[in-house]
Amino acid sequence: MDKDTIRQVLLLVITSIVLYFSGLYIFSIGNLKSLEQGLIVMIFFFAFFPFLSVFTKLTFKVLKLLVRTKNYL
Repeated sequence: MDKDTIRQVLLLVITSIVLYFSGLYIFSIGNLKSLEQGLIVMIFFFAFFPFLSVFTKLTFKVLKLLVRTKNYL
């Protein structure tokens, strides 16, 4: 794997962990009652968009790899 792909996988892992734990916290609270809870919601959305972008890029890389290997068979 090249350096860019390793960075993308690392970013995907980090953002998925942040999404998981902030999402659990968001589901546990009913209404936003403090600034801290609002910041956690903000962290969730700041992690969501890079996760979506990197996930899409890596999915296209895997699909291209599969198409290339299929052509060799």
